[in-house]
Amino acid sequence: MSDQTRLIGDDATLETITFGVEKSGDGTKTFDELAGGAAASGAGKGFWMITAKAATSSIFGSLSVGDLFPADGDEVAVVGDKAKLLSAEVFADCSGWSASLSAGEVEVSVLSDRVKKYRKSKADGEGSIKGVFTLGITTAAGGILNQFMKIVKKDATGTITVSDINSQPIYIRGVVRNTDRSGETYAFMFAQIELFGTKLGADMGAKQEYESKFRFIGADPVFYEQEIA
Repeated sequence: MSDQTRLIGDDATLETITFGVEKSGDGTKTFDELAGGAAASGAGKGFWMITAKAATSSIFGSLSVGDLFPADGDEVAVVGDKAKLLSAEVFADCSGWSASLSAGEVEVSVLSDRVKKYRKSKADGEGSIKGVFTLGITTAAGGILNQFMKIVKKDATGTITVSDINSQPIYIRGVVRNTDRSGETYAFMFAQIELFGTKLGADMGAKQEYESKFRFIGADPVFYEQEIA
């Protein structure tokens, strides 16, 4: 029977995603070896973003360029297959996140209809990230605050570090079921996003928190489920 766990908020987490150097299949090396490890080392186990597919016999099957391939590490990519290994870092200051999709209603009624008829237009998506303002995390280079302002830090030795506004693409893994237990299902949304706000300030007797709205950009968001072996 498939995993039909009813999820709660504590099952979830949010991660920022980065990708390694593109690796090309040669028909002999496993993903473990492409990742720099030995065969059966587990170095290549994880999710790889597909950047190119062989015209025939691709290890990626029906997946498309831009999708994530869940590798066990022992698979062999053929010539023409290319991918980048995903690395994830938890949004350590995140206290909640949400994403929603909705479609517009396009009326297509004609005179002979007694009841109006509609068709669904393209979906529109948006979301938000909520968090507790945390020094060294919210204010880290590439963090939420750095998306909107330059950050200057001086450490105890007198060294000054300047982080200009970050304009790199932001990829997230919105995990709704975070698990590594055998027989359970790991599930998440993968998407590229653009952030549209943050917040500084405080109220007496309350935590300092922020909320940042986001919209989707790049490839369409995709939801993934993986049953843990």
